[in-house]
Amino acid sequence: MDWLFGQLHGMFGNKLLDGFRSGHVVDGKDTGIENMKATWTEKIRANGMKLVDVKRGLAGAERLKWPPTWGEFIELCKPPINIDAAVYEAIDQMRARQHGKDVWSDPAIYWAAVKIGEYDVISQTFSQLKPRFEVMLKKVLEGEIHPVPPRVPALAAPGAAESTREFGRQRLDELNASAAFKNISKGGNINWALRIIEEERQTGKVPLNKLKIARDAIFNVTGKAA
Repeated sequence: MDWLFGQLHGMFGNKLLDGFRSGHVVDGKDTGIENMKATWTEKIRANGMKLVDVKRGLAGAERLKWPPTWGEFIELCKPPINIDAAVYEAIDQMRARQHGKDVWSDPAIYWAAVKIGEYDVISQTFSQLKPRFEVMLKKVLEGEIHPVPPRVPALAAPGAAESTREFGRQRLDELNASAAFKNISKGGNINWALRIIEEERQTGKVPLNKLKIARDAIFNVTGKAA
């Protein structure tokens, strides 16, 4: 820890000392600084960090203007994100997110995926997505990274949901279905509703609001539940 503290002090000088100095000196040592050393030592051990991790953190700290907090330092110590693995994770977890079951290894991967858009992440091939994802991930890592938010139901709060082409497509489908339902009494048909029911049976991914409109339309015309 003395070596790590010396490296940080060499980078930040008294800005590091002033952040921990208590002014209470025992045996010639400031208790605030000694407590900082003891706390960081314990945290390094508890997180199973090795010398290579600490050196990675120091390399990252060189880019900072102010001494890192412990939380900031441990983030700097993490190994770089593997792009290929991150792209596959983004594809899988964006699909899982449609059902509220997404789990992300790093919030930076989520935010990079959001910048590209849910629809593109899910629909593009790996080779199409990778270069775009790499650029977006780099931008995300350069700024403040927030935790992954819970999925917001698109119809309940569209302004709060991620702005993606997928949301727009689903909403348009729902509006078209709604319009067709309203026009049944004017000579419309229920083929569109039957297609929605079949899609739900095959994929299980039809939005609930759209599915309800289709079922209501079928019942209104046939008197039978779909």
